[in-house]
Amino acid sequence: MPKMKIEFDGFDQVVARINKLEGDVKKTSEKALKASRDYITPNIKKEMSKHKRTGKTASSIAENESVKWEGSKASIYVGFKIKEGGIASIFLMYGTPKMKKDQKLYNAIYGASTLRKIKNIQENIFYDEIRRMGG
Repeated sequence: MPKMKIEFDGFDQVVARINKLEGDVKKTSEKALKASRDYITPNIKKEMSKHKRTGKTASSIAENESVKWEGSKASIYVGFKIKEGGIASIFLMYGTPKMKKDQKLYNAIYGASTLRKIKNIQENIFYDEIRRMGG
């Protein structure tokens, strides 16, 4: 299952500004990561709707994962829970010798437009927090 992290240009400066305004960087980070998950998950569900052989892969979509902290770095899992039936998602996204890959499913998680949108969502949440604090 891929981890979503917070990454956008100027992130360090934004964090420094929130700290200077005595804001809660941890809470803002968690909000940004959850918003990222909430953007990706419906797109995955939409693309999985055409893959209905057993329903096991669709039921393995990570929907309610929480933010994990390792020191000062936060991340959240998105995509499929491999150990809970999501192994087929790998074959769907990358294809097999007998099966063409599902590019739309792959793009729902890893696509350039998805990653751009996630960066935009995260950046907006951090700047909204700065505006909220009057900075």
